[in-house]
Amino acid sequence: MLDPCKGTFMLKCWKNIQVGEIIKIREDEFAPADVLMLGCSDENGVCYVETKNLDGETNLKIKNVHKEINGRFNSPDNLLHIDGQLLCEKPNGALYKFEGAAKFNFQKAKIPVYPENVILRGSSLKNTEHIFGMSVFTGPDSKVMMNSSQAKYKFSKLEMLVNKSMLIVFCL
Repeated sequence: MLDPCKGTFMLKCWKNIQVGEIIKIREDEFAPADVLMLGCSDENGVCYVETKNLDGETNLKIKNVHKEINGRFNSPDNLLHIDGQLLCEKPNGALYKFEGAAKFNFQKAKIPVYPENVILRGSSLKNTEHIFGMSVFTGPDSKVMMNSSQAKYKFSKLEMLVNKSMLIVFCL
């Protein structure tokens, strides 16, 4: 997380990250929240993520900084003076869908935010030194948490019959 007083990044536990905080993810680290990419160590604003924890796929997926802001937020100094607004959908479990728009103080128009501009919680950054981003959804509101569900108990017909029979025996 970016400390606005010192202008440096400090370690923070994933459960303490708040919406709107600027974070830095290094190579081979997992995203602690759903993150809108603002800057990248790659000059083209491209990074690769592995989503094995989300969908079981081990192939790398390409994510990128929106072309309108690529190169503007590549250092902590630039991130200290960021001023803008992100309007987006409510938290949901759709892993491959994201609808939103960002408006920064240096732009006249809003820029659309696409799924390829967002790194989901649990994704691992690969082949890229680091990225800077803003947390969008955190904790139980992140897409991966909204997509998960409780395990369902499965009973066979024989188990259900035995349970009913045992209940009748105990009652009698």
